[in-house]
Amino acid sequence: METVRLLEEHEFPQELQKYFEGTKTWFGIDYLPKMSKVISYAPEFASTHGRCSRRAMVDGDLTRAQKEMIAVAVSAVNACEY
Repeated sequence: METVRLLEEHEFPQELQKYFEGTKTWFGIDYLPKMSKVISYAPEFASTHGRCSRRAMVDGDLTRAQKEMIAVAVSAVNACEY
């Protein structure tokens, strides 16, 4: 649970809306993850992070699905809500 109120998606500047839609499309979800909201407080970081994340998740030695499963396992071990 966050300790500060995060802005709702519609409360962010309009220029971030395209980024938010891209995030939802990339992950195949209909909501904006809290982590995306957090990094959007620093838009210059958000765009760089997004590009790096997409590049890291491309199939290679491991498939995207395998990488997602590793992320889930690490998050569970660390009791991460995200």
